[in-house]
Amino acid sequence: MTYGDTSTDGGRVRLAELIETLHSTNLEIQTLVGDGVDAVVHPSSGMTYLLSDAQGDLRRLEQAERQHASELAAILDALPAEIALIDQGGTIMVVNEAWRNFARQNSLNLPDFAVGSSYLAVCEDNSEEDAVGSESVASGIRSVLDGRSERISLEYPCHSPTEQRWFQLTVTRMDHERAIGAVVMHVDISERFRAHAAAGEWRRRLERLIDQAKVGILLHWNFKPILANRELARMLGYDSPEAIQALDSCEQLFAEGERDRIREFNKARLDDAYAPAVYRVEGNRLDGTRLVMENRAFTIEWGDRMAVCAMVTDITAQLETEDLLRQSQRLEAIGQLTGGIAHDFNNLLTVILGNAELLVQELDDEHYLRGLADTTAKAAERGAELTSRLLAFARRQPLEPKVTDIHRQIADMERMLQRTLGEHIDIERVHSPGLWPAMIDPGQLQNAILNLCINARDAMPEGGKLIVETANVHLDADYAEQYEDVEPGRYVMVAVSDAGTGMDAVTLDRAFEPFFTTKEVGKGSGLGLSMVYGFVKQSRGHIRVYSEIDQGTTVRLYLPGAEGVEVAENQGTADADARSGRGRILMVEDDELVRGHVASQLTSLGYQVVAASNAREAIEVLSGSSDFDLLFTDIVMPGGINGRQLAAQVRVTHPTLPVLFTSGYAENAIVHHDRLEPGVDFLAKPYRRDDLALKIRSVLERGRSH
Repeated sequence: MTYGDTSTDGGRVRLAELIETLHSTNLEIQTLVGDGVDAVVHPSSGMTYLLSDAQGDLRRLEQAERQHASELAAILDALPAEIALIDQGGTIMVVNEAWRNFARQNSLNLPDFAVGSSYLAVCEDNSEEDAVGSESVASGIRSVLDGRSERISLEYPCHSPTEQRWFQLTVTRMDHERAIGAVVMHVDISERFRAHAAAGEWRRRLERLIDQAKVGILLHWNFKPILANRELARMLGYDSPEAIQALDSCEQLFAEGERDRIREFNKARLDDAYAPAVYRVEGNRLDGTRLVMENRAFTIEWGDRMAVCAMVTDITAQLETEDLLRQSQRLEAIGQLTGGIAHDFNNLLTVILGNAELLVQELDDEHYLRGLADTTAKAAERGAELTSRLLAFARRQPLEPKVTDIHRQIADMERMLQRTLGEHIDIERVHSPGLWPAMIDPGQLQNAILNLCINARDAMPEGGKLIVETANVHLDADYAEQYEDVEPGRYVMVAVSDAGTGMDAVTLDRAFEPFFTTKEVGKGSGLGLSMVYGFVKQSRGHIRVYSEIDQGTTVRLYLPGAEGVEVAENQGTADADARSGRGRILMVEDDELVRGHVASQLTSLGYQVVAASNAREAIEVLSGSSDFDLLFTDIVMPGGINGRQLAAQVRVTHPTLPVLFTSGYAENAIVHHDRLEPGVDFLAKPYRRDDLALKIRSVLERGRSH
């Protein structure tokens, strides 16, 4: 007999219903007619039904149905997901082992999750804190059971007291033609959820790391920005990284002249061809100003395509600092060279100037040799001025800093400046009230200001205004970091400004070099700014020059401020006649020409002189005689003992013997932090005869008074 197609789920369910009906009918017939009846006839259709055959077929169908149900249950129990079959009203008809295990492990109310209970009611009534979206679940199940949806899916947490877990719920209709229920499936997605959460946490950490990085980071797809960080936005003047990411093309972050080059590099990287990993590129800030960046670029897989990551650093300030350092090192090397030359040259000038002065004194005005001697003396003085400027640049001149009122110093120079600069230069002074005193050598300061004013005059050949300005300035730590030789603190600023021809960048870069000048041959030595530079540096100050072509030049001197002491009064020179003296002098000089010349000069001044060529010879002289009033010694000498070491040994045996040092340049032997040590008497070479006489008399009289 054929009982219909049972190949579909709906057919099997319908067949089960028919079997159940046949079974119950057969039982009722047997009850009514007994076991002796083999067949029955349908009263309307006349069809005869053999009860014994039907019973056999029924038993076979029941057995097949039980086999099918057993196989279905085995399949359902084998699945790792929690599965339940619900009927049209939302009542649970079948559950698998995973469903039952989950209920047991999580201490859920078993009757609510067992066959025969209403799963739909459980969802609608669930008020647990972890039952997020219960209403949505119930609404979704109803839409499937009512035929409005074929399938719904959502994710939700279901945490136990000991473990946090997440599930994916899927509800699917069991019959597309007749609404007979739905399959409810729960899949444990805890591991996936945790992995996703961990990936999200790593992503957030990475984003924070990128955002806090002190290097600019830019990620782009063929110049379409997809990621930028705060440092890049700050560096380029944008309000936020999002402002950069909103650009149509990040090419505009680079100077126009650089764009062809970075396009080539970008294409080469994406084509896996050679492109430099690190290179310098000129950037373009939002306000239009430029900066120099060091770019480290590489490819990175981003999404489903390759992107380029650029890590950029602003090296503009670094390059400026390196340039200043190179300039400083260059000037330092030149200074060492010029210092050595000046020392030897000053020895020669001492002899030339001294002899020329002696000839001028010995010859009468009408003697034709008098003019030659006078010219020689003037030439020697000019040579001495040149070496003095060289030593100032090389920071080898001995300074005698005092607490100085700079305003008074400039006021004292006003007449001299106007006379020197000429009537076509209008001098304007801008004085800041309450100006601090400065710790500076006042004589060298006046020389520096004079040199700056002369340079300003020469830059305005047709005349113009020259401004000398003073002000109190505090250079902070941020400023000091930009210049290696600047200490934060109080400074007195002296600025000399002109409206002259100005300097281009190349000239400005070499402005402090000795003998570098833009003036015509014979119009300048090129030592003016060099001298000022050396003087300021040796005074622990700072100097800056600002200049543009046809816009003029401003030179600013930052001189160290002095605190807690009174301003020193100007010391006048002795007006006594020092051209004659008495006393016995031990003179130590290694240069034979200088030794003979100075010995002759001292003798002509009335002193008894014993000359020694080195320190050891001088010690031998003193060991045989102590009848000396002064030790007059050069500082730089061969033989292993310099003038300062000689003086130290002599004071052990002759503690009251005065010492006067001389040298072509000051060195560390008597200079501490570029200043003469307290109590040290020094006479710089070359010197005139009158200077020698005055200094010798001064030291001797002070020694005798003690």
